[in-house]
Amino acid sequence: MSFVDERTALAAAAHRLHRTGMTHGTGGNLSIRCGDTVILTPSGCRLADVTADHMVLVDLDGTVVEDTVHRPTSELRIHLDIYRRTTARAVAHAHPVASIAVANIVDELPVVHYTAALTGGSVRVAAYAVFGSEALGDAVAAALIDRTAALMRNHGSVAYGDDIDMACERIELVDWLADIYLRSAAVATPASLTSDEVVEVIATALQRQYSPFPGRKT
Repeated sequence: MSFVDERTALAAAAHRLHRTGMTHGTGGNLSIRCGDTVILTPSGCRLADVTADHMVLVDLDGTVVEDTVHRPTSELRIHLDIYRRTTARAVAHAHPVASIAVANIVDELPVVHYTAALTGGSVRVAAYAVFGSEALGDAVAAALIDRTAALMRNHGSVAYGDDIDMACERIELVDWLADIYLRSAAVATPASLTSDEVVEVIATALQRQYSPFPGRKT
């Protein structure tokens, strides 16, 4: 079995997203890029149960490159579009409740906490399109310009990073921010940071060598 470490990391990340409540049923999928090969969770899997030998290998055109009894996730296009258009090395997509709720009521999740700087600032909402479609892939890619995470209307959220742990950390962060927004909005209009204040957060973090992700680029 090729890419054993990557397959194992994907299985562990899938179990993590299930354990932290980021998905429900067969929702959610993850991937890692290694050169021109993408390793993905299979279609129709439950993240709680997926194992290393379930993973599917495709090239950057989406063609399966290693024989398997499993098919690639139905959201293959989103993963490939992100790899083509960003510096991503890993992608996580899930269906967290708070993220879906926010995506259904706003066009952009404002910066309600300074840690949103880790995703590039406010989190844009990709317009709804049916899963697996070119339109959805394009909408998500547009929402990710200068960002490392996006919300998806009536659907879920997606994030990428230098590795699968970073992608998971970012998708969990977005759901935490979404929960803060919902709790705040239930009482009053939430306060939010400006783009200049986000830049100041990033500059201060760099100056003080501070990062919630030790040893990684933020």
